[in-house]
Amino acid sequence: MWYLVLRRPVKPREEWTVNLDQHLVWMKEQHESGRVLFSGPTADRKLGVYVVRAGSKEEAHKIAQSDPYTAASFCAFDLLEWEIHQIMGVGPFTAAELRPHHLSLLLCGTGAPITVSQIGRR
Repeated sequence: MWYLVLRRPVKPREEWTVNLDQHLVWMKEQHESGRVLFSGPTADRKLGVYVVRAGSKEEAHKIAQSDPYTAASFCAFDLLEWEIHQIMGVGPFTAAELRPHHLSLLLCGTGAPITVSQIGRR
């Protein structure tokens, strides 16, 4: 399952005792483990946004909660279950083609069929 995390500050940044490097060490670990696929701030720096791959919403919540900014209570987050249908121009683009929870993609350059849940494991 895929989850979209929208992290927002709940305390003024002047009060934060967790620095960006601590957050980025954590984020790198999440990427290397395959738990986070995409991450980064919005252009106005008001939100941190990342896509989590987890077996359940509870697991995704634990991952998002472990972000050092959130764990230290400087930020809170919204967690949205995300049903991905298209990626990089590949996928069903008509109602008839949509199949819940399953999307076969062709891995660029290999022709190997994969499902969205396999992204990040290759």
